[in-house]
Amino acid sequence: MRDRLRFLLLLIVAAIVSTLLHELGHCVFYWAQGVPAAMSVTKEYPLTDITASQYAIGSAGGPLFSIAAVVLAVSLYRRRREAGPLKGFLSALILTGAFYFILRSLIALLKGRGGELDSAASLLGLDYRAAIVVFVAVIAVSFYLWIRAGGPRFSLKHAGYFVVLLIGYVIFVVALQSIDQSLFWAKFPSVEIGDGRVYNAHPS
Repeated sequence: MRDRLRFLLLLIVAAIVSTLLHELGHCVFYWAQGVPAAMSVTKEYPLTDITASQYAIGSAGGPLFSIAAVVLAVSLYRRRREAGPLKGFLSALILTGAFYFILRSLIALLKGRGGELDSAASLLGLDYRAAIVVFVAVIAVSFYLWIRAGGPRFSLKHAGYFVVLLIGYVIFVVALQSIDQSLFWAKFPSVEIGDGRVYNAHPS
């Protein structure tokens, strides 16, 4: 029980780190296009009006950084021989990567649209359903890499525990996003996307 509680705490820390890396990915892809951008904990903000293409490229940066974080965490985990908090954190980081893609896929399926998935998929001429297929593949690979890397003592046999972890992750991320929104979102400008959409629209 103590190991499971410790891993849950590591998962919360990993959720914060992976969320920051995700938003940084969006910003990096905006910066690479010469678009000024900033970020809070759970959202990226282009600071000037942008074209639909610039928005699509910026949207792709977050998921790509999330995937890169999983790959890097797996690589570092395999190189680290001794057990300890760092190895547990790397394991949690791999798992939060999978949880992120599960959450985004579920939201897209429930809403019938993909948000940043739509824009990222449009770069390849695809709709959000194709992006969901890609995300499901990433989820499967993330779990596979997590298991092959050794993971903690928990395995997929403990399905109930993983459901609890996923629910805990979702509750934490939603709470974090709510706090972040109340503190920061209104401080950044609303910007127009070239196709008529408004990003970071402030409530009237």
